Amino acid sequence: MDKVEHDSLPMYIKEVYLFGSFLKGKEDPKDIDIVLIYDSDKTAKMYETIGRKGDPHWRMGELRRAPSRLRGRLKENAERTLDFTICPSLEEFKRDLPKELDCCLRIWSEEARDWRSRLSAYLSGPDREA
Repeated sequence: MDKVEHDSLPMYIKEVYLFGSFLKGKEDPKDIDIVLIYDSDKTAKMYETIGRKGDPHWRMGELRRAPSRLRGRLKENAERTLDFTICPSLEEFKRDLPKELDCCLRIWSEEARDWRSRLSAYLSGPDREA
């Protein structure tokens, strides 16, 4: 999460959600499942360049590699195994799942950055449903 907030990442992240066994309180989860919601317009703007005639162009090769570079950056030096899904919206992520998502928690957004408090409140609360 510190990298999402403070590093210069290859994609513009606007929300972060957790789901899976970690949120369900599994005693020894194999990984932490994370959904990163990105802003496609702001991400594309990161790869925009102005041509000689003043017209915009995009560095498409770099833009296409952005999701894999993002995963690599966020996984380096991670204390646990992380499983990332990158989508433009939570609805799109849910639509592609084979079954309904039973537990999902938004822990960070541009407007609500205190992810530690959100996660702590969820994990210590009597009702662990998001």
